[in-house]
Amino acid sequence: MSVEHTADLLCRVDFPLYSTAMISPRHLMLAGGGGAANTGVKNGFEIFEITTNGENVIGESVTRFYTGEFSVYSLAARPAGNNNNMPHRVLLAAGHNEFCQVYSLSLERDRSNISPRDNVHRRSNGVPAGSQQGSRVEEQQETKLVFKTEPLKKVQIDFNAKEPYGKVIRISLNGKFLASGGDDGHLRVFSFPELTKVHDFATHEKEIDDLDFCPDSSKICSISKDKRAIVWDVKKGKKHAELGWDCPNGVKYLFKRVKFGCVEGDNKKYKVYTISNPIGSSKVPSFLHRWNTQSYTVEGKVASYGLAYSALAVSDNGTFVATGTMSEGIVDIYTAFNLSRVKRVRNAHSTFITGLEFLPTSEESAPCRGFREASVVSVSVDHQVCIHHVPELNTVNSVTAMFLVIFVLVSTFIFCSYIGL
Repeated sequence: MSVEHTADLLCRVDFPLYSTAMISPRHLMLAGGGGAANTGVKNGFEIFEITTNGENVIGESVTRFYTGEFSVYSLAARPAGNNNNMPHRVLLAAGHNEFCQVYSLSLERDRSNISPRDNVHRRSNGVPAGSQQGSRVEEQQETKLVFKTEPLKKVQIDFNAKEPYGKVIRISLNGKFLASGGDDGHLRVFSFPELTKVHDFATHEKEIDDLDFCPDSSKICSISKDKRAIVWDVKKGKKHAELGWDCPNGVKYLFKRVKFGCVEGDNKKYKVYTISNPIGSSKVPSFLHRWNTQSYTVEGKVASYGLAYSALAVSDNGTFVATGTMSEGIVDIYTAFNLSRVKRVRNAHSTFITGLEFLPTSEESAPCRGFREASVVSVSVDHQVCIHHVPELNTVNSVTAMFLVIFVLVSTFIFCSYIGL
């Protein structure tokens, strides 16, 4: 069983948060807002650069964009270009009620609105402020990197007759498809970024709560309030499989979130992870499930008594899974292969957790993770952004391992000699 930890604060914002996504190895996007009501709370998204001050990992705001009357409930982003390590241009898809708005985010150098005090805390092109390396570095220190935001195409993604609303947007890992789901229960697939409709699946009888593409972009899994989780074949344009399990004591369960995760970094091999909450009963647990993608049956599970799940994330290399709860602000991190919990953070947020996002596990993101194996960010409507690092897992050093091998060999030799072999 893991030891409980406290949350590390990454940054704060002045609006409620509903979604988050990494848009580069060191840039985190946060989105939300106060909605259409005239409450004085702005709608939009803010981009933070994740850095370290030598002791703690911190976030520094570099760009903010307002979206008018539309709060951003769901978003997805993919680099637009060949450089995946540090994309100079990112395509963002953001949910605006019944519409999906695509934005172009271009990384540029801003030479205005920066004071000498800012240089104490900021980095310019990776060079620490205050270093003396000639006039060229000094010129770089007078600028900062920002994302210039430009609205592009927009498409309607939900057609509910009473109150249309798109709840979830995802972009495939290969960047060729965008999928959406909302109140009318339709799973719509568009080409990306052209936004030409490719498929319209109308099997769900109620609103879609979540969906996700598999790592090789060939399948989509959608979950709905009709208590169904359906896997779709993108190429064939039809249903591929459906997830189902034997609920305890005949209690009905509702799928809350779904994520695909690769196996050992191989995008051709993957698992499905879901979180499910019981309907109308507090005496049975909520579940985190891992599903086999050959038979689409449960091959691993975690039962959580007295807590309802609200958020789910899987690291990009498929090594770790994180969950967030509706109460007590709990973030749990598990190893994916056996669903063993390695960390629990209680009271990370004062209310329910709305989103989780793992930082990339690449070398470029290592400073952002504080050189830990993995880190996950949690957001909530409490305006706080927290970061949770995976603790160093217990390992045996090489010297100890060598002595163990020698001991086993000698013991085997003595035993064989004793019995006359």
